[in-house]
Amino acid sequence: MVVDERSAAFYALGQARAGGGPVAVVATSGTAAANWYPAVIEASMDDVPLILISADRPAELLQTGANQTIDQRRLFGDFARGFIELPPPGEVSLSFYESVGRRAADKSQWPLVGPVHINAAFREPVLPADASVVPTWSPRAKTTIARPEVRPSAASVGALAARVSGQPGVIVCGRGSYPSGLARAIAELATRLDCPVIADPLSGLRWGPHRRNRILTAADIFMRRERRLPQPDWVLQFGGIPTSRVIQEWLARTGEALLPVVPAGDWPEPSRSARTVIHSDPLPLVTALLDGEPDPAPEGWAADWSGLDSAGGELMEQESFRPPEADLVKALEQSLPAGAWLFVGSSMPIRSVDAFARGRDRDLFVIGNRGASGIDGCVSTVSGLADCRPGSFGLLGDLTLCHDMNGLLPGKDVAGTLIVVNNGGGGIFGLLPHHERPEFEQLWRTPTGLQPEKMAALFGLPYVAAAPDETLTGLLTEGNGDSGLRIIEVHVDADHSWARHKALWRAAAKL
Repeated sequence: MVVDERSAAFYALGQARAGGGPVAVVATSGTAAANWYPAVIEASMDDVPLILISADRPAELLQTGANQTIDQRRLFGDFARGFIELPPPGEVSLSFYESVGRRAADKSQWPLVGPVHINAAFREPVLPADASVVPTWSPRAKTTIARPEVRPSAASVGALAARVSGQPGVIVCGRGSYPSGLARAIAELATRLDCPVIADPLSGLRWGPHRRNRILTAADIFMRRERRLPQPDWVLQFGGIPTSRVIQEWLARTGEALLPVVPAGDWPEPSRSARTVIHSDPLPLVTALLDGEPDPAPEGWAADWSGLDSAGGELMEQESFRPPEADLVKALEQSLPAGAWLFVGSSMPIRSVDAFARGRDRDLFVIGNRGASGIDGCVSTVSGLADCRPGSFGLLGDLTLCHDMNGLLPGKDVAGTLIVVNNGGGGIFGLLPHHERPEFEQLWRTPTGLQPEKMAALFGLPYVAAAPDETLTGLLTEGNGDSGLRIIEVHVDADHSWARHKALWRAAAKL
């Protein structure tokens, strides 16, 4: 029971991200279901299965001014993969409702994963006088839904193999729920093609036991250089749009060389310059390309990119260029146990992980709400994640914590750790031209003055303050949420951080 409907929907979103299957959310009529809307948008934009069951007043009360009655039909518009209107109880058999449940679960997972809305009308009396007529709840046999794998045609594989074989290219892996074995397969394909892999942190490719010698982790740094980058003949893009703005801009400049791989839904390609799209799940496409034994790129191609990546990595290690967020990310990579789950909030945290996470051999599962890239609901998402994956971690900013403070309430019953970077508001705007405006503090940074320590006390959660160095490393290896969601506050001097970031970028421009 999560009493805040907005929080409940994001909590379910976290559960669905952790488990991979649909999660049901139930609320009453009126504005209750409308509070789900931000989570519904995120689930729709990032292909997360949710079943949204809203109670409703009967049709005869619509447009009469009846209490707690609004028009809930297709409340979520095109953000829902499907809408089902249920008749009031007593008009159909119980088996009808069971069938609706099975079909809703199916629609939430195929052909395009996302939320499904079920609107359930009730007439008074909601609870009948004779309780014996209410069916006793009992679990039903598990429904099996066989989601088909989208495989490329032999012709499309042949055409793609001919295009990439022996030619200089780049593999880009954006965010996505990648299946087991894909990281290893992409690493093998990159080795076969002798090409670099630009791996967004939400792709998961930076961490794990697969070969990572072709995986670039400093692209957000070295792609800021003023000199022209090596020009690829092809760019094979898996998953969503990368987090880094400079990588996005580079992708836009690749023009017709860009080859998005899209199982279903929209093309993740804002530049609108791609002329070829491959409709396939990633793993069967990569496997088919490997079976074709393509030739490697010209000698020195991958080495040029690796050299740039090394140069970017060396820059960020220099003390005069290294912002405090880099040490924070390093502590996380070194300290989180193998197989840990880490939710990274939007705005500054995800960009810090993207810029400074260098990878490791142990698995680390990194997720974020980047479908619509909002800061709302992130605390609740972490709570839902930790409910399904005890011992999970979250990395958020102080403004994000404030925006979803009610997400700490269900945090009392989960085991996890929430690392809050307190830089006094919307720190990311200090890296944009807005910083020079006289209204910067009031209109962009928007500091709240609220203290995470007092928030933790309000919700009865453990709290500790830390610095982004060895102190944090020690805290992360201690007990993880034995008494609910543990909050670790990391103070970052925003002015110092902004100065270091800008110095790093100026140095990167000269690479």
